[in-house]
Amino acid sequence: MSEAAALPISLNSTIRLHPLSKQGENGVVIVGRGDQFLELPREGLDFLTWLDEGLTLAKARERFEAHYNPFPDEEVLEVINAFVECDFVAAVNGQSIAPRRVPLQSNASWFPQSWARALFSRPVLIAWMIITVPAAVLWVLTPELWPQRADYFWADHYSLVVLVGMLVWLVGMPLHELAHWLACRAKGIEATITWTQRLGFFPMSQTVMHNIWAVPRTARFLPLAAGMVWDVFCLSIVLYVLYFEKTGLLAVPWVVVRLLKFYILIITMALVAQFWLFSKMDGYFLVSALLGQRNLQSEAYDWLKSKLVKNRTFDAPAGGMKFVHSYVVIMVLWGGLFMGQFLLINLPIKVQLVWESFLKVSNSAAVTPPDFADGAAVLASQAIYYGLLLYAYCRDTLPRWRQS
Repeated sequence: MSEAAALPISLNSTIRLHPLSKQGENGVVIVGRGDQFLELPREGLDFLTWLDEGLTLAKARERFEAHYNPFPDEEVLEVINAFVECDFVAAVNGQSIAPRRVPLQSNASWFPQSWARALFSRPVLIAWMIITVPAAVLWVLTPELWPQRADYFWADHYSLVVLVGMLVWLVGMPLHELAHWLACRAKGIEATITWTQRLGFFPMSQTVMHNIWAVPRTARFLPLAAGMVWDVFCLSIVLYVLYFEKTGLLAVPWVVVRLLKFYILIITMALVAQFWLFSKMDGYFLVSALLGQRNLQSEAYDWLKSKLVKNRTFDAPAGGMKFVHSYVVIMVLWGGLFMGQFLLINLPIKVQLVWESFLKVSNSAAVTPPDFADGAAVLASQAIYYGLLLYAYCRDTLPRWRQS
């Protein structure tokens, strides 16, 4: 029995709620507190108002049914049970209820919100566009700057390539998340940068935006896109450097040029991967916010399963099926782009990396000791990487697929 079910709640109970955020989205209202949110029909706000007036559940239910539609006993208690589980209920029959989880603590007080707002002010965003838009035009008009698969192998020793790639990732990742965090601070969204192991045991940072659904829709876009905004800015600066080097306006050592082309390749692949909508990355959350659908992915998957599995029902979301259909179309189209990138760029790079390293190790008598060590180091790093990915899949993803 859950903690909520064990509470002495009946239709004769009075319920006092904590102050809740309320945001209308496509026919529903998302109510929340901290990082917990529930969706209610718009008429549900009246029911909450009557509870706040001190009416019992039975009296509030009577008023609701007089104005709208039947509200069965079990549904009333189910709603209150969900509210208790989310720590929305402050007291039952005048008796306070202890929270089930520790309230969120903001870690943003050290950074003034006025500074964050200045960083994402309109003049700064206009300056960002002045820098990035011409860079994008230069990129389109200059094929020599387009990322090539060969740009990945900027050094003859592939272990150095792998090491530098890891360093770029470990430096770029926190800066990407810091951009998210600063944008959240500017928009008044509680956010925390955390470290996780989403890919097995590999360190990976992410910005948890606790109350993103408690703010108006227009306030969500920049925090969700801020990481990519930063990546595009860095990409633009690198493009300018390479363009000026190409035209002779800037002298850049050849090794730096190769490193910058390497950076363009990996950052471009990373930006494409952000819109891998089969996974909840920045692109997914941005699309979800644009469409105003909090459970977009799960609703799309449930709809697809209902089409593939007999006797599986699907209840359309309150906002209508147009959002689910739009998401599925975007998911399929961008998924095709991502798979094209994987098959044409990522996979050949990995095959060349592993195969040439294998040749160095297998022909140990014909290669120098540094080349042998280089090949062995690459093979060991790839074995560890894919071994941990496989372990993470078997530990986390595979059980969820079986349950569904």
